[in-house]
Amino acid sequence: MLKLTCPDGTPISSWEEWTRPKRDYQWKEGRSAMELAKSWFRNSVPAPPQELLDLLNSHDRTKEIQFVSGTPEKVTRLPERGEGRNHDLALIGHTDAEQITVCIEAKADEPFGSDSVLDYYNKALEKRAGGISTRAPERIEALLAMIDPGISVYGSRWKDVRYQLITALCGTILQAIEDGSSLGVLVIHEFRTSLTNERKMHDNHQEFGKFFKNFEVSCCGAGKLCGQSLNPKKAILIGKVVSNYQC
Repeated sequence: MLKLTCPDGTPISSWEEWTRPKRDYQWKEGRSAMELAKSWFRNSVPAPPQELLDLLNSHDRTKEIQFVSGTPEKVTRLPERGEGRNHDLALIGHTDAEQITVCIEAKADEPFGSDSVLDYYNKALEKRAGGISTRAPERIEALLAMIDPGISVYGSRWKDVRYQLITALCGTILQAIEDGSSLGVLVIHEFRTSLTNERKMHDNHQEFGKFFKNFEVSCCGAGKLCGQSLNPKKAILIGKVVSNYQC
């Protein structure tokens, strides 16, 4: 039976008890945090939304997964000092063959941050040159070393991808390692409502494309899982699911 808990271990029995984001303005109808919470409580007991199950059933390794636990606003420590990776929802599930960690990044029309990996890296170097202490360059280098070993930031195939997507990907790998799972899955769960902006969603779709193309596979559309051996310590799959409804 699925058990959802807050980061402090408090059980979650309704969407209203869901752990809220740090910024109050993110917790409202039509925004991703609240819509994600509601999607897991469409009935009287917590259950994965059917569109997520359809996505997971599209791949042999995640087919018929049974979730046992989940934590919204789960934080995974990243290399170097600074903020960790904040998963909108981190889950542990099992198939007959293995344990799997699934990390959800929920989006309505909120952007994946404003900076690409390279822009963020260059800005961090400029801060350091100006006398501001920061370990951001080392963090970026360490993250990219997880998925593109032996390549400099300037030569990395990920340099034009939004930095937030890289932390989501590497955070999923690290969380799967921490959980002792043999597979990590990163899912982008997009919510389309009467309040979302089509232009902003189009921009997000473009950023998805930059991200997905680096997996060197052709199946990365909505509703389909795909993967690649990016990290020697952990297999990883990625996918996108879309929920369409009027809020």
